[in-house]
Amino acid sequence: MPAIDFDKAVHSILCTVKRLPAEDVALAHALGRIAAARIVADEDAVPFPRSAMDGYAVRASECALAAQGHPIELPVAGHVFAEKGELVLVPETAVYITTGAPIPRGADAVIPHERVEQLGGSIRIFAPVAPGDCVFPPGEDFRSGDELVAPGETLSPGKLALLAFAGKPSVGVFRRPRVVIVCTGNELVDVAATPARGQVRNSNAVALSALVLAVGGEPRYEGVAPDDRAALAAMLRRAQRGADLLITTGGASAGERDLVKSVLSGLGAEFRFTQVQMRPGRPCGFATWNDVPVCVLPGNPAAAFVCFQKLVRPALARLSGRSITELPRVRARLDTDLHGRPDRRYFVLAILHCDANGFIAKPLANQCSALVRTAADANAIITVPETTSGSSAGPRRGDLIEVEVFNWPTIFRSTSETHFEKEVAA
Repeated sequence: MPAIDFDKAVHSILCTVKRLPAEDVALAHALGRIAAARIVADEDAVPFPRSAMDGYAVRASECALAAQGHPIELPVAGHVFAEKGELVLVPETAVYITTGAPIPRGADAVIPHERVEQLGGSIRIFAPVAPGDCVFPPGEDFRSGDELVAPGETLSPGKLALLAFAGKPSVGVFRRPRVVIVCTGNELVDVAATPARGQVRNSNAVALSALVLAVGGEPRYEGVAPDDRAALAAMLRRAQRGADLLITTGGASAGERDLVKSVLSGLGAEFRFTQVQMRPGRPCGFATWNDVPVCVLPGNPAAAFVCFQKLVRPALARLSGRSITELPRVRARLDTDLHGRPDRRYFVLAILHCDANGFIAKPLANQCSALVRTAADANAIITVPETTSGSSAGPRRGDLIEVEVFNWPTIFRSTSETHFEKEVAA
């Protein structure tokens, strides 16, 4: 099967993967979940005008002639607190009121207590007030029928607070994808092991599990399959049970021990593609196996990382019900010349930072797909379009380019962080 165009690969994945079913969860467990349906308000919030300050509720018309040399004096006829309900303001009186308390009927303004003089059971007012002063109008948060949450929207703390205020104790969200990870290769040993000559510690299992968690999935690491057809087939069968998405790493190319694609095909998996015109990650494949999407990633750590961000992440986003499947993008100045690759999309791991003039993208010097350090140091990906006719033309230093960001916190560094690093270094 020939290598497929990168855009066609993404399109094939998104056309194949379907959203998971919805479930109701309590607000306390809904942070970061994806709303499965549009949620609207059933009522106005709040349905009555409220005081914005501690002070005195008055009729603005009765204070119109108040001046510094000619204050208006009004008796205080009572108190109203936030938990109180109905109260009627008697003409030519004031009522003490606390922040958030309902405005008494007949009152239309609140004077903060700092602006009046208290005289026993009365107050003196030294300036006129306008109707609506220091008053929250009814329905200021939202009106009945207003949209509170859109389908496919990620539920943030603010959105959860809004739903709570609207009287929604639970919310319908898409189920979290169950993602099973299988690594392959005789050379892989556990993180805690001491590798013998020719062996390496298995970083892909940790990286992929963390990436799945970061996108909102539930990872399950099945283990390392040796380079043996029967053992690999047995592990893949176990991994497929209960999975919404299966990810494999290693054994994806065409060497003597690259068995994953042929073993999957023998088990009944149907490949949509087995190679992609991209660098790194050309051996990446995608199949469906008994309705379970399968992403076959190369074993080289940087290549597996890029393939996850560019191909697996969209699949997970679609399964999760997200309305946006791509990484967020910004415009940045490139600080180094880049060269394209003939007939192959080139994804460059980079460090993005911000200065007074905007974003600056610095490609990492070593883009070797076998390295673990590149993904650890990078926070963004630069896409270099494929070239034709043997040309290697690419974006030049100083060009304004689009950059995809996968680690926002590392872009903006606070003064306190810089001070802490200096203290540690000292």
